[in-house]
Amino acid sequence: MTTLILTEKPKVAKRIASILSENPQQKKVGRLTYYTFQLDGEDYVVVPAAGHLLELDYPEGKWIYPVILPPEELVLREIEGKGQFLRVIEKLGRKAERVIVATDLDAEGSSIALEIMRALGWEGEKKIYRMEFSSLNAEEIREAFRNLKPFDYPRANAGFTRRVLDLEWGANVSRGLTLSTRKRSWVRVLSSGRVQGPTLSLIVRREREIRNFVPKKYYVVTAIMESGKGTFEVKLSPPKGEERVWDREYAERAAEAIKGRTLVAKVRSRKVSLSPPPPFDGTSMQVEVSRITGLTPKQIADRTSGIAQQLYEAGLISYIGTESQRYPKNWSREDFARMVETIGSYSPLREDAAFVLRNMRDKPVEGRKDDPAHPAIHVVGSPEEEFQSRNHRKVYEIIARRNLATLAPDAVIRRVNVELQVEEFRFKASGAALLEEGWLKVYPYARKDYSMPPVENGEEVRCIDVRVEEKETQPPKRYTPVSIIKEMEKLGLGTKNTRVQILDILKERGYVEGKSFKPTPLGEAVAEVLEEYVPDLTSPELTARLEEAMTKIEKGELDHDSFLRDALVKLEGIMREFKSKEGPISEKLARAVQEYRASQYVVGKCPKCGRDLLLKKSKYGYFVICSGYPNECDVKYNLFPGERILKEECECGLPLVEGRIRTKSKKTLRYVRCLGNCDRSPVRCAKCGGVMVPKKGRFGVYLQCRECGSVNFFRVRRR
Repeated sequence: MTTLILTEKPKVAKRIASILSENPQQKKVGRLTYYTFQLDGEDYVVVPAAGHLLELDYPEGKWIYPVILPPEELVLREIEGKGQFLRVIEKLGRKAERVIVATDLDAEGSSIALEIMRALGWEGEKKIYRMEFSSLNAEEIREAFRNLKPFDYPRANAGFTRRVLDLEWGANVSRGLTLSTRKRSWVRVLSSGRVQGPTLSLIVRREREIRNFVPKKYYVVTAIMESGKGTFEVKLSPPKGEERVWDREYAERAAEAIKGRTLVAKVRSRKVSLSPPPPFDGTSMQVEVSRITGLTPKQIADRTSGIAQQLYEAGLISYIGTESQRYPKNWSREDFARMVETIGSYSPLREDAAFVLRNMRDKPVEGRKDDPAHPAIHVVGSPEEEFQSRNHRKVYEIIARRNLATLAPDAVIRRVNVELQVEEFRFKASGAALLEEGWLKVYPYARKDYSMPPVENGEEVRCIDVRVEEKETQPPKRYTPVSIIKEMEKLGLGTKNTRVQILDILKERGYVEGKSFKPTPLGEAVAEVLEEYVPDLTSPELTARLEEAMTKIEKGELDHDSFLRDALVKLEGIMREFKSKEGPISEKLARAVQEYRASQYVVGKCPKCGRDLLLKKSKYGYFVICSGYPNECDVKYNLFPGERILKEECECGLPLVEGRIRTKSKKTLRYVRCLGNCDRSPVRCAKCGGVMVPKKGRFGVYLQCRECGSVNFFRVRRR
């Protein structure tokens, strides 16, 4: 008998084949590599799907809207460049009597398998089984292979349901936006979708809050107190019922009241146990690892090239696309001890693992969130050789330390509060002392500055200095990739695997820009149009309800056919409302498109006269000039071949420019410089620290130091 094992990715196919057989044969057809082996007299073929091979689409027809089709009328088309994969899978599976699905154990992975089986006509023809595993650990793979399950249709149906909704929602809204705009101004495509619209609206609303923010002055009074053991600071508490000290006169009276006074300190302290955090789910892992390392969520968790994804494929950690903060339900104390021992076999964490084994708590700390398919992210293997990069090592260590922390004892601190009363004014200070490290010993990323005011209860302390500072309230910060992902999770927008993709789409469409998401005029206009005329399309509540329903489908608690019918009826009503308001929508979007196009040529402000700096192109290449050039201002900057203007500024206020040079050794090096090559330009000479400036030679662009003349020997200093 021949069995075909279908995986989602090539590296997973290789790993599963090498675990199930000591000597699998590697074979190749075109770009597809597959593996064969024999086991107990049966032939096995392990073949990867390389992600989605088919895309759901509308049948050929005119580009109109609303166009709501029942799912059975949609078509599955080969994704460009993936047809060869499908044909090889079909050929390898012709003689197979059974198919074992070993794609990722989530809705998307199961739907990938279901699409392939239906496209090849295998459903009902072959026996189809499921390998259920949450890591590529050898023991877990063998266990899953020994205990095959029926194919997980509810999970696959949930994935199919999401694809139908995303297609029909996105296609109708995008067609509506695009065709409305084209009535007054040409535009290629304006897009939005079920998750994209509410996410863009979040970013635009935050920008409005920033723009409309009116700063308010407040006052901070700080007194320096001297005790027998040293000095410490106390700060004036706001009047009762107030958030801050808004009244300058109140602040000055308080400062005058405490100045030079000797007061009796009231000190209260208490012991507090600090429990460790739960193990990572997919979103908290992205957020915490990004905070510690500075990596973006995409660099960490991208399903193709993310560092954590690669650690999973290497059999070092469990599946990263989980919603759970709980370990496997059937784990005993021995299983947890084995995980700690595995971590301890990695030499940099040996001592930390030994500490946990000596002091392991009876039960691990876990969170409330659960996932029907996967447990929390945990270590399943120790690296046998060097990590692929320093970042791979960092991410592995953070996840391993988080696992250790969940099994380590509580930390114990002593919290201290100091209060001084002078007339009607109260001054306070607080601090803490670390009494027992506990889990902080193995998870140092959560450590704080533990220090206590040097004063005892009832001790007399004297004010030796006091200052009054005038400050202003600050507007809310723009969303970063990390903070917007946290907000999306909180509101139920998207999944742990799709949120990063949504943010990429918003940037690609020109709706947002910058490291902290700032909406462009076009992005603002799209959000405002949807909010004003069709508010359901930016409603987080509606999107969250749809996501909740798909979770119920995955668990087998809701019929996907009836849900899809109801959801598509809802969409049709929304799009008919959109169509009825096409006139004002068209006018507003057309104006925004024209403003956006014009803004793309403005790259900054002229340092000489304050006018706009404009990006221009001649037959010799791109350059930047002041909008007053040449009659009213003579500012002009040339760009070298391959350079592009970034959405970031140098410390001098001019935009930064990114370029690349090719060295004699054929290496390509990236540099970032100030447009005006000012003294604060980030590209510096690695020899003397001077500013490097680009020049054009007969072999192309090169960088030369203005101070010592060194060529192409540089580093990029960024803020």
